[in-house]
Amino acid sequence: QLVVGKYDEPVDLPPLSEPEARKKVVKGIMEKLTKAGFEPYKDTVLSAHQMGTCRMGASPTTSVVKNTCECWECEGLFVVDAASFPTSSGANPMITTYAIGYMASQHIKNFTPATPKSRL
Repeated sequence: QLVVGKYDEPVDLPPLSEPEARKKVVKGIMEKLTKAGFEPYKDTVLSAHQMGTCRMGASPTTSVVKNTCECWECEGLFVVDAASFPTSSGANPMITTYAIGYMASQHIKNFTPATPKSRL
């Protein structure tokens, strides 16, 4: 399904086995976008997935979290979502986010702070 406008109903694309029907639906979507002011091949339609806001990296000077998703500045704080991507993937981040969650969970389950701190 595709949603062309904020208040539009989702558009169901016909199956791949019906290429002419799909072409017709996509053409209608393109006409609607052009009518709304988008210029084909000049305007970019972007993903709303926020990624890379707590960048993962090898150095605290260029990133927020280590390759384990643990924050450089705060031991025991883990950022386990698409925010830890080094940069935006340009595609739906679901599978990569699952992989990061799994990788981080393997580290977290064995995590013991170097110096446990009392809250008393």
